[in-house]
Amino acid sequence: MPRDPMTGNERPGRVFLSAFAVHFGGGLVLLKALVQGLGGSLKDALIDERAGAEISIHPETVSVQYVRRSMIARWLGLMALSARTRPGDVLFCFNSLPPVRRPLGRVVNYVHAPYIVGRDPQVRYQWFSALRQSIERMWFRAGVRNCDEVWVQTPTMARAMRAAYPGTVVHVVPFVDDQLAEALRALAADDPKAGASADHAAHSFFYPADGVAHKNHPNLLKAWTLLAADGLYPKLFLTLRPGEMEAALLGAGVRSGELPSVENLGRLPRQEVLERMSQSSALIFPSRAETLGLPLLEARALGVPILASERDFVRDVCEPAQSFDPGSPASIACAVRRFVEGQVAPTTQYYSADELVQRLLAGAP
Repeated sequence: MPRDPMTGNERPGRVFLSAFAVHFGGGLVLLKALVQGLGGSLKDALIDERAGAEISIHPETVSVQYVRRSMIARWLGLMALSARTRPGDVLFCFNSLPPVRRPLGRVVNYVHAPYIVGRDPQVRYQWFSALRQSIERMWFRAGVRNCDEVWVQTPTMARAMRAAYPGTVVHVVPFVDDQLAEALRALAADDPKAGASADHAAHSFFYPADGVAHKNHPNLLKAWTLLAADGLYPKLFLTLRPGEMEAALLGAGVRSGELPSVENLGRLPRQEVLERMSQSSALIFPSRAETLGLPLLEARALGVPILASERDFVRDVCEPAQSFDPGSPASIACAVRRFVEGQVAPTTQYYSADELVQRLLAGAP
């Protein structure tokens, strides 16, 4: 429990909440739950004026400023809010945007907006929204150094954040309202597969392909790196020349020997390819483009399950047991896990409002 800097006595943790721009949809649902969960810990709040009628805050105990839809008003409001924090307080930015000046209190920034970590070139926004997002990315870039922790909701966002901002302390803290948290716990308790273990090391995957760029070996190796980080070591057999293997490792950012469950067999005669395929748990085929994809037909003829890219050329010739996005190592790794473990929902701890507040005040890593 923090101590009052004037008296030295312990005092309850105080939370200063920045929640401008949160005014509808899932964000508003979570903000309502958060405010209720904070209870007497909430000292000061910036609330979007469009959400004012939805949020129940007692003005006699909490100082509340309702912020209009203005970038300057939001900037000035957060500057003033952060200036009022004291050592031991927590400034909780629940809207992705941190203070651009370091406050005395601890700063936890909860990133909801995916565009904060980078612009997706496949998504087109209207010019005004695109301009606002660009300004917010610059704002985040200027203030992220002032964050003690950045919280995100999924491992995918955590990887993107760490890649975009190396050295940032990032934690995955999925937050849902109390009703949904209870329902998810009940669902997990009723799932007989939840927590079940599977022997990944007993499974082997075979990819007979050369090192041409569209064969996509670097992303496949990155997927095996993600599996290894989770303590999972399914075997992967490749058929690359030594120089091709070195290039694939370089493209994946992996050094030779760092993936002990990956073995490069080198070029194999056709009959050995078919023998190895028939002995494998599955063919894995992360190619981005093919005119046919002969190994897909070979695996199909041998009755070997197929894990392949979700591409039209794959569906032209076979029905894979699992499919994935070939541009995403995480998607490839998830397909491998689904194949080995079965269709099991991810075992994720979802935080209720009370649990989130406990973690916030405790400063837990």
